[in-house]
Amino acid sequence: MHHSVLTDLVNLKAQIDTDSSLDLGSIRQRDRNIGKKLFYLKNKPQQQLRHWLWAIQADFSKNLPGDRISKIFRLAIFILFFLGIWIGWATSSSVLAYDGTQPVNIFNVLLVFVGLQLFLLLMSTILMLPPKLLRLLPGALAFQEMLSLFSPGKLVPIAAKLLLSEQRQVLEGILGEQKINHVLYGQARKWLILQTSQIFAVGFNLGILANCLYLVITSDLAFGWSTTLNLSTESFYQIVQKLAFPWHLWIKEAVPSFDLVEVTKYYRLHKGILPNAIKLDPKDVALLGQWWQFLFMAVSAYGLLPRLGMLVFTYKQAQLALDNALIRIPGTQQILDRMNHAVIETTADTSDTEVGWLPEIIPSINRGHFSEINKEGYLINWSSIDVDEQQFKQVLHQALALDIKHIISGGGKNTIDQDQSIIEELKNTATQLAIIIVVKAWEPPLLDFLDFLEMLRADIGSERQITVIPIALNTDQKLTPADDKDLDIWGRKLQSLGDPKLVCYSLNFKVA
Repeated sequence: MHHSVLTDLVNLKAQIDTDSSLDLGSIRQRDRNIGKKLFYLKNKPQQQLRHWLWAIQADFSKNLPGDRISKIFRLAIFILFFLGIWIGWATSSSVLAYDGTQPVNIFNVLLVFVGLQLFLLLMSTILMLPPKLLRLLPGALAFQEMLSLFSPGKLVPIAAKLLLSEQRQVLEGILGEQKINHVLYGQARKWLILQTSQIFAVGFNLGILANCLYLVITSDLAFGWSTTLNLSTESFYQIVQKLAFPWHLWIKEAVPSFDLVEVTKYYRLHKGILPNAIKLDPKDVALLGQWWQFLFMAVSAYGLLPRLGMLVFTYKQAQLALDNALIRIPGTQQILDRMNHAVIETTADTSDTEVGWLPEIIPSINRGHFSEINKEGYLINWSSIDVDEQQFKQVLHQALALDIKHIISGGGKNTIDQDQSIIEELKNTATQLAIIIVVKAWEPPLLDFLDFLEMLRADIGSERQITVIPIALNTDQKLTPADDKDLDIWGRKLQSLGDPKLVCYSLNFKVA
């Protein structure tokens, strides 16, 4: 079975969303069984994920979302390619238009077919630069920021303030999902766009070359050169010699001679005078058409070939970005963990297929299951929930197979400096240590908590997962399932932050 990386990326995201509604125990067993067959790919996570996906979807006969997206993408490429050919043909017809009264101005042709193309190549190259190098270009980031000010998307948060509370939460969730997608797929989208633009440019240059050959065959073109600039024949000859350098050794016919440059200079007076044309014998008037070989090679060397090179480069970069995006989708690390590690036991008597009494974890809006390689956790009790620490440790161990090594209170009566010290401590802990924050489900997410999450993310980096668990208490101050409405509020608000590594979970306790 062979699918494009784009197809598998979309299908993988859809499969993870589907798995979020399934029983965690059955998913663990399924993925573990697949992982045993794919052990030889353990050190190749992207390939292992793709083979895992193929194994699950092998029996699917329906049209999967990734297949539909890939078909649309291929159709878009097909349309852009032939649109480029058509526009290139039309542009060439306009630039090389000849009515028999005045020759086609070589200067204009070079300006459009070479000068403009080199400028666009430069712009494409700048767009391909990584952000670190882009910052070194004077004014580049300021120019980008200026363009962003005119984006209609800037008006959306302002308009959101006019909506009702529930409507605003839905809109914020959608915006957060878009931000998550930008973080996850931004590089892939960038290179796919650049790839399609190169396909259009290749078509554009092919259209120019095809029309040039067509006009040479079907009409008697006459070329000359003229400019209001004070440009001598010698200077223009040096320009065309430099332009012809890439092919001057192997296609000498496409290198204009000094005599050709001299006799084809014309002036606009008197319907276009070629003062040096008197040097031509009447039988050699055909020399006026010899410029076409030079123009054909100029378009090939400075238009078509660079675009073909850029097309190959952007294609490889797009595939690399899509490949990297595979393992950045929330939930993929958990799939790899389940495939490559035996199911974690919660008692000494449990086996690889039996996990004993385990509270079921129902993923909220940010879907995915907790990483099974994180065996130890750091718990932040936000706003000092009145629950015995031992109860926290016991429940989270049973629910997440985590040994909570440290519990500390955050928010509430804490000062800003105290919360900052928690962040500093987490920054210096091992990356394998799971970060768990328990919050009061019945209280909505407040600004101080959201600020804490923002500062925490800035300090620990973008790759570590932060797990937020809204909890509720019964009259006996024991942990109990949170209300669905409260969980929905928390889930939507956290999603609106646009952090793909920020996960909101709810705990549903099942009696053994």
